[in-house]
Amino acid sequence: MSEHPLRPIFEPRSVGVVGASADPAKRGHQVVAALRRSGFAGSIHPINPRGGEILGLPVATSVAELAEPPELVYVATPATAVPDVVAECGAAGVCGAIVPAVGFGESGEPGRDLERRLVDAARTTGIRVVGPNTSGLLNTHIGLHMVGGEPLEPGRLGIVSQSGNVALDLMTTAARRPVGVSIYVGPGNEIDVGFHEIIDFLASHAPTRAIVVYIEGVKQGRALYDIVKRIATEKPVVVLKGGKSDDGVRAARSHTGAVAGSYAVFRAAATQAGMVEVDASDELFAVGEALALQPRPRVATTTAEGTPIDAPASSPSSKSPPREDAGFVVISDGGGHGTIAADRFAALGVPLARLAAETKSRLREILGPASSVENPIDAAGAPDAAPSVLTRAVEAAVSDPACAGILVIGLLGGYAIRFSESLAGEELEAASGLARAAGLARVPLVVHSLYERRSPPPLRVLLEADVPVHGSLERAALCCAALWRRRAPGSRLVGRPARPSAPPDVSVPDEPGRWLSEVEARSLVEAAGVSVVEGIFCRGAEDVAAAAWRLDGPWAIKAVSAALPHKSEAGAVRLGIDTPDQLERAFDDVTGSAREYLRFRGAPTDGDDPVDGALVTRMLAPPTAELLIGARRDESFGPILTVGFGGVDVELSPDVAIRLLPVAEDEIRGMWTGLRRAPILLGHRGAPAADLDSLVRIASAVADCLLDDPTLVDLELNPVFAHANGAVAIDAMARRSAPESAPEGRVYES
Repeated sequence: MSEHPLRPIFEPRSVGVVGASADPAKRGHQVVAALRRSGFAGSIHPINPRGGEILGLPVATSVAELAEPPELVYVATPATAVPDVVAECGAAGVCGAIVPAVGFGESGEPGRDLERRLVDAARTTGIRVVGPNTSGLLNTHIGLHMVGGEPLEPGRLGIVSQSGNVALDLMTTAARRPVGVSIYVGPGNEIDVGFHEIIDFLASHAPTRAIVVYIEGVKQGRALYDIVKRIATEKPVVVLKGGKSDDGVRAARSHTGAVAGSYAVFRAAATQAGMVEVDASDELFAVGEALALQPRPRVATTTAEGTPIDAPASSPSSKSPPREDAGFVVISDGGGHGTIAADRFAALGVPLARLAAETKSRLREILGPASSVENPIDAAGAPDAAPSVLTRAVEAAVSDPACAGILVIGLLGGYAIRFSESLAGEELEAASGLARAAGLARVPLVVHSLYERRSPPPLRVLLEADVPVHGSLERAALCCAALWRRRAPGSRLVGRPARPSAPPDVSVPDEPGRWLSEVEARSLVEAAGVSVVEGIFCRGAEDVAAAAWRLDGPWAIKAVSAALPHKSEAGAVRLGIDTPDQLERAFDDVTGSAREYLRFRGAPTDGDDPVDGALVTRMLAPPTAELLIGARRDESFGPILTVGFGGVDVELSPDVAIRLLPVAEDEIRGMWTGLRRAPILLGHRGAPAADLDSLVRIASAVADCLLDDPTLVDLELNPVFAHANGAVAIDAMARRSAPESAPEGRVYES
């Protein structure tokens, strides 16, 4: 295999510290000390124009003075000196630079100018830069320590974080757990080395078993999506997104200089790529640890002869249950906790296993007549006197092919504390037995314990056996949910691609570009095969009479202006017009309202009338649903498709699905059927169902319009009337990028 391009950064054979210092209070000293303390396997070269010696190491006065340039440098200089230092290092042949200094793009125009100089230095010399504003780099497996703090033992969890404090929290937690940290890196302002490249390296790093990511803004979202989509089935990626709210976006900009962008698009991309998203900082480590340590859930199935696949030989059932019967088994020593777990599983989409009658009979024998053996299983106090029954209960559960995973809830670790010290030995053996039984069956196991904070010996036994233990039942259930979602590798939707090739990458311009009039937008989508409500464009009142004669009433009329993409808010739409005279008066009303609105908003007109005329259309019968279908170019993730319920109130109660393009047609169908109000489309309470095939075709056509035209930035049909025998677009709007802002496209790789 060829060497990864970032190997010299993450696994350097030599490191230079530019700005090295003899003062222990300065970063240039602390990094040299940390590398020495951690036992860095390569050579360490302090660099400072004053020369001398630091911690027994000779200090070079410049990079050029060294016999060979180090592969990686840590730049411990003030921000103003960084561009020149990086340029000098790059010219000398250094491969990578870690830049912790702040005062770049996150701190106003002077900082942005400094950042541009740093980017130029990197591009001119070819040196790769992590940062600026990075909290550092750590590789525990080679003693590469550029973060601060005490050395960490080699571990299995990769961490990528745009926040140093979030990273510190994660690393502090990981250091107390056997999973440990493998590699940590802070992308900082991401001016060069991006999230996608870091994750790509971690995917190739054998000791790293899972990757956890805290991200505020990503500059190359499509590249991140492509990398995660490629690796997520084999190496899980868990993500916490900062900057979801308006306040959060402002904080992200001031903190890292990143544009957090639309959270809805990020979430869609994360889901589509196979990331596991969490909502809270205390969930990020927990889920990452579970995915790093535990196997995929076992999904029961059978051969053509009915022989169980992936089921232990001791299975009490001679034939596996259907695949949909597989799920988690909850074993609790208290009914209340079992009920809470069942509720959390239902909310998280984790099914409870439907155990075979033989399994339940065996559980009854083990736990006694007071127990409840319907999943969730209530041990009813049986472990209080004999903790070993938990091991036997888990052994019985994992022998059933319907068991995809196990959650043990309650007092484990506390029986000897709560009831009798004489139980200590048996409780230790029970903990070992749980881990052993689940491991032999290749079934994931998560344990919740009320005694987790006290860290008693049985729980330490479980942790050493790579079993996640949590004091929060909700967090334990979330770990099970993350494991459950990984049960079927490679199970993403497949089907005929919406188009045979990948789309071009065209950046969204900062300026608004050119909006098309509705007449132009209608022509665009009609040419793509979209059915549009019949209408006639009228330039003046004399055209309205002809339109009334050609179209059956009642009618709708709306002003046409490229300066007015949203007409309802301007009072430029009239509906349900019954007579030609009313239609003529309505023409004057809508065009007049449009002009007044545009004058009030200060729309540039260059002396010309900003209103082209009006569009007269037939009123249609009330639809099954009013829908929205749109495609646009996101500034980070590129072309996306949005479908959902539409109309004028779409922003008040959004019910939409988003996917990155290109997308398979059967996944477009899944976008429609996955909506919150999908039953309306499918024929709720005997009402006629919408023509889903037509909706899929229109959405695919809209997607193709955007992908085929690199200058098209936005395209939206809203509303689309969905009927039982087809669907028709009622309104269309589109925007092209300004000509000077449309660069040559590069092809997305997927």
